[in-house]
Amino acid sequence: MTSTKTPRILFFAHETTWSGAPIQLLHLATWLKERGWHVAVAVPKPTMPESGPISDRLTQASIETFPILDLSITPDLAKLRALCREFDVVIANTLVMSAAVRAAHEEDVAAIWYIHESLVARQLIAEHAEIQPTFAMADLLVVPTLRTSQVYLPFTDRPIEVVPYGIPAAAASINPTRDGFAQFTFLLLGSYELRKGQDVFLEAITQLPATVRERGVFRTAGRKLDRGFFDTLELQAATLPNVELLDALDHDEACAALAAADILVCASRDETMPIAILEALSLGKAIVSADVGGIAEWLCDGVNALVVPAEDSHALAQAMRCCIEEPRLLQSLGESARKTYCENFSLDRLGERFATLIERLINRKNQ
Repeated sequence: MTSTKTPRILFFAHETTWSGAPIQLLHLATWLKERGWHVAVAVPKPTMPESGPISDRLTQASIETFPILDLSITPDLAKLRALCREFDVVIANTLVMSAAVRAAHEEDVAAIWYIHESLVARQLIAEHAEIQPTFAMADLLVVPTLRTSQVYLPFTDRPIEVVPYGIPAAAASINPTRDGFAQFTFLLLGSYELRKGQDVFLEAITQLPATVRERGVFRTAGRKLDRGFFDTLELQAATLPNVELLDALDHDEACAALAAADILVCASRDETMPIAILEALSLGKAIVSADVGGIAEWLCDGVNALVVPAEDSHALAQAMRCCIEEPRLLQSLGESARKTYCENFSLDRLGERFATLIERLINRKNQ
C-alpha cells in the first residue's frame, strides 16, 4: 500500500445465524483481524431473532460490533452514513445490504458488495427497486463462483471479481474402504425449505431397492424455515426405514455429524457453493450433489464427487446406490475431495485474495 496506516474495514452482516454468507463474513473478518487489520462488524440488534452464534464468535475474536436494525426493512441512512465515515472500506455482505453500499457511496467511502445469492437474485432485484441502481454505487462486486457472476451481468457494468470461498482446515477423516454388508450414512445439511431439496432426497430413497435401502442410514438436519414443507417431509419420512429428520445443529454438532457420515448429499434446487460441501471436501468425504449454482465448477462427476442433474430423484438414487454397492469408490472420492479443498478453498487463499482487493481499492481511492 502507498500508506502505512492500517486500513479500517467495516463489514455489514444481514444476520448472524450459522449459515453460508455469515460464516464467510466471520472467517474473513477473523483472518484480517489476526493479521493486524482494524476490523468491525455491523450486526442485527441482539433483540432480533436472527442474532446468534456468529455474534458470539465475533466477540470471542475481539472484533468490535455495532448493533443496527435490519437494513432490508428499516434502513436509517443518516446513521449508516455516520458509521461508514469512520472507516476506509465498507463490505456489505449479501444482496439485501444495499443500504450499506448507498451510505458508503454518499460518504465517498470505498464499498465492496460481497454477493452470495445466485438464482434468487433475480427475484430479489425484481421485488426491491433500490437494488439494481445501487450496483453503480459499489466500487467492486465480489462473488464466490463464475456462474454467480453471470447472474449479475445483465444488471450492472460494475467490475465483478470471483473469489472462491474459504474455510479453516479440518483434520481429514476419510472413511476406510469396506467390503461385504455394511451400513452407509448419508447426511443432508440445510434449512428445511423447498430450495434445499429434502423432498428430492426422500423421493430418491424411495426409489432404492429394498436390499440397497436397508444398507443406508439417511439423515437430514437444519432449521425449519418452512414449517409446512417440513410437515410434509415428516409424513413421507415416517413411511421409510432408516430415515431421520433432525432439528438444527450448532456448528460443532454439524461438523461431528459430517465427520461421522460416509456421504454428504446436496439435493438443492438453487445454491451458490454450500459451506457444507466445503466442509465435506476438507474432511475428505464422498459427496453426492445436484448440479446447481457454481458446484460443477469445483466438483467433477466421478472424480471428487458424484454430480447429478438438479431435481432428478432417479439420478440421485442411482448415485446413492453406487455409493452403497461400490464402497471402494468412497475412498477415491474422499481423497480427491481433500485435494480439491487444499488447492482451492483454504482460508488463507480467501483472506489473501480479499486483502489484495481491499488494498488495491484503497490505493485507487487515495490517488
